[in-house]
Amino acid sequence: MLLKGSSQYEGTRTFIDHAAAALERRGYRAEIVDLAGLEAPILPILEAAGAGPTAFTFSINMLGEARDGLGRTMSQIFGAPHVVWHVDYVLSQEQRLLGTPADTALLMVDPTQVEALSAIFGPDRFSNTGFCPHAAVGEAAPVAADPEAWAAGRDTPILWCGTLQKLKATPWADADPATRKVFDDAYDLALSVEWMAPHEALDQVLASRGVDLANPAHVGARCAARHLDVQVRCTRRFEFVKALAKTGLPIRICGLGWDADLYRFKRATYEGAVPMSRMAELMRASRIVLNTNGNFGAGSHERPLSTLLAGAAAFSDYSRFYGQAFAEDREIALFRWMDLKGGMARLAALAEDPVQAHAIARDGQARVLAEHTWDSRIETVLDAARLPPRLN
Repeated sequence: MLLKGSSQYEGTRTFIDHAAAALERRGYRAEIVDLAGLEAPILPILEAAGAGPTAFTFSINMLGEARDGLGRTMSQIFGAPHVVWHVDYVLSQEQRLLGTPADTALLMVDPTQVEALSAIFGPDRFSNTGFCPHAAVGEAAPVAADPEAWAAGRDTPILWCGTLQKLKATPWADADPATRKVFDDAYDLALSVEWMAPHEALDQVLASRGVDLANPAHVGARCAARHLDVQVRCTRRFEFVKALAKTGLPIRICGLGWDADLYRFKRATYEGAVPMSRMAELMRASRIVLNTNGNFGAGSHERPLSTLLAGAAAFSDYSRFYGQAFAEDREIALFRWMDLKGGMARLAALAEDPVQAHAIARDGQARVLAEHTWDSRIETVLDAARLPPRLN
C-alpha cells in the first residue's frame, strides 16, 4: 500500500508512481491511496486497511506519526510494517519524529542523517533506519552514437531545474544574542569546509560551550541543526547561481523564485515552475543539466540521476554518494564548493566539448540503468520492510 500526498513540482507523487511500478515488476500488487488535499486523510487509509491483507505500507516524508481515533499507528492499522522515506532534511521533521513509533522503518537520502538520528535520539530510539538514495525518474532517452549528432538533437545547452530560495534573515535572527552566536559560529564552521553535516557542525559548537550532548534535555537544541541546514543550503545555492550568471553561458531555467534574479543572466530562457514530468522532457532536450545537492553532501538528489537517464550530462557539486556511485569525469561531472570558480571554468569547458559531454551522458546513463532506477532502489525499501526482493 503506497500512500501519496501533495508535493511541490509533483516530486514525491512521481516517486510513488515509479515505486509502485517497480513493485509490480517484482511480483507485488501495488495499491496507491491518494491523500492529497483531503481534510480527513485517515478515512481512505482506514478504508484501504479494511480491503484485505497488506504486506507493507510506504509513504514519503509523512504519516510516521499518524494515529487513528483509537490511537493506532500505521503499522497497527494495517497489521504490516510501515516504511517512511525522508527525502527532505530529516531533523526538519522533529515533531513527526517524536511521534513516530520505534518499529517504523525510516529511510533517508543522506547517510549522515541516519547518523544524526542515532546521535541525537539514541541508537535504540528507532529500530530500523537506513540509507536509501534517490532513484532516477522519467524514461531512458536514446543517446546517439555520434557526439555531434547527440548535441544537434538537443537544443538546450544547459538546463537548471529547481527553486531559487533566498532568506532575508537567518532562521535564528530573532533568538537571544547567545543563541545567535552559537548558530553564527556553526554556520561559519560549515561554510569553512567543503561540506560538514549540519548536526556535526552544531554539535561541535555546542560542545565547545560545555553542553553535554548526551543529556536528553538537549535533544531539541541539537535538532535545531535544521536551521543551519536551511541557511547553508540557501547560501551555497545562491553563490552557485551568481557564479553561473557571471559565466555568460546560455541557460534554460525552470522553477520558483527566479523572477528577481533573472536580470543576472544575459542568455537565459525562463520556463517558470514545471511539474516533474515536464522537467524530464526538458532533460531529454538538454546537453548538460545542473544540480546542487545543497546540504546533502554525503547523499543524493534525484536530479543528476534523472539527468543521466534522460541522456544528458550531469554537472553537480560533489557528494560522497556520487563519488562512490559514479566515475568522476566519465559518468558524472562534479565541482567542489571550495573551488567554485574552478567549477565554473569546468562547466564552460564542458559546454564547449560535445565529445566529453556526450561520453558522460552515455556512460552515466549506462550506470544509472544498471544501478539507480526504481527497479534497483525498491529492493532497499523491501529490505526495510523485511520482505523478499521479489515474489515471482
